[in-house]
Amino acid sequence: MAKKMGPPVHGDGWYGAKQAARLTGLSLAMVNYLCRTEVVVPTCSCKRGHGSPRHYSFGDLVALRLIAHLSKTGVQPLRLKKAMQALRKYHPEITLTSLPARQIVTDGVNLYLRGNGAALERIDDGQMAFSFVVELAHLQSEVTAALRKAA
Repeated sequence: MAKKMGPPVHGDGWYGAKQAARLTGLSLAMVNYLCRTEVVVPTCSCKRGHGSPRHYSFGDLVALRLIAHLSKTGVQPLRLKKAMQALRKYHPEITLTSLPARQIVTDGVNLYLRGNGAALERIDDGQMAFSFVVELAHLQSEVTAALRKAA
């Protein structure tokens, strides 16, 4: 009788729900809730259903960690449902060595990616949300330099 092969275990790219909770700072109950409400669904294409273990990828863990971080700041996970689904659909390249952007920005409903440039791109449709972002520290140093020069 052939041994049934499941998804790879930790170290090979897949993490169980308990490991996902521990690695992301969420409770197991919250990980289960996020899966049930389809805010973050494991990307493993394994057998699904009642009693079947869920297997999360590294990218899924990053998405769960994002939810954990945003929840601490008061953002409600269900409000991000569409954006989180789009993040995993359109940007599966979140891996141990690859990211789609440098930063993720949110208004509490939408998620935006910010690469090396200043523009923010909405995750679900690529719409440019803002044409520029200016760092205040840079402006502060420019004014300080101008004041020194004028003195």
